Amino acid sequence: MIRLSLITSCYKGLRYLPDFFEQVQAQTIFPQLEIVLVHNDPTPEELAVVAAFERQHPEHIRHLKVTPVEPLGASWNRGWHAAQGEYVAMWNVDDCRPADGLERQLACLDANSDCVMSYGDFVEVPQYGLTAGAFHETPAYDPRRFSRAFPQGGAFLVWRKTLADQIGYFDEQMLIGPDFEYAVRVAVNGLPMCRASGTIGYFTNAELGLSTRDGSIKAAIERTVIQQRYAIYDKIRPQYLDAAAQFRPDEIQVAGEWLPLVEVFPNVESYRRKRSYLKLFGWLRHILRTTFTKLGLLDLIYRLQERYLKREI
Repeated sequence: MIRLSLITSCYKGLRYLPDFFEQVQAQTIFPQLEIVLVHNDPTPEELAVVAAFERQHPEHIRHLKVTPVEPLGASWNRGWHAAQGEYVAMWNVDDCRPADGLERQLACLDANSDCVMSYGDFVEVPQYGLTAGAFHETPAYDPRRFSRAFPQGGAFLVWRKTLADQIGYFDEQMLIGPDFEYAVRVAVNGLPMCRASGTIGYFTNAELGLSTRDGSIKAAIERTVIQQRYAIYDKIRPQYLDAAAQFRPDEIQVAGEWLPLVEVFPNVESYRRKRSYLKLFGWLRHILRTTFTKLGLLDLIYRLQERYLKREI
């Protein structure tokens, strides 16, 4: 019986695929999982690696080949639609997980039937395969806090497949951060999440991946769209507003179709009205940031912001 479907979007992943398959086989719940590999423009060498795994474990992989290359959110949605498991997880081939990490996340969801998603602590490492690095301890779930800043990122999320029936699929407009947008969407809808015990993953930040390679400006633009969408007005940076105008904050793109945001967030209008006062705080923050920059005190305001973010809701 397949309980968990691992969605893996792969593009130019030959360096990681062999180790990725070994790690999946080492998972304590391997007999109950499947890999839904959405393979963008696969090379012959990559296909050979996948074929070797398929010969050994044909019941544990669904190999979806995609040409030409599609956006990350589109691949994740493709995998989500194809998933057979009760639960769905994303696993990027350049990240690693402890052998019992997925089992602990499923146990968390099993023990909390009202929760739709699980997350947990992770380690950010400078090189693939390492386990020592910057430890990120995530807080207990608070929808007010998580609706403003998701403290884990999305690399190691596990969620119920039926969540799509409640709040839809990933927004394919987001080329870098569809997981961040989706986690915030869960929170603003007031849906519970649970925090799994222990370290659940090792996030590789070698500045080679989609979200870390020359992506800071693009990520900032997408973050601005998400801030507009979910009324995080005080964090919006005006310098990104023109670029953000090319997006549709009031619509979600899925499989080339545009869905009104209200279909996945019914209370969006009242939610925004109640938080309109944050626009004033955003203006004040912008003035302070600009002034401190001119005075050469930008590092100080960044430290103040960091302290604020640790306690904000």
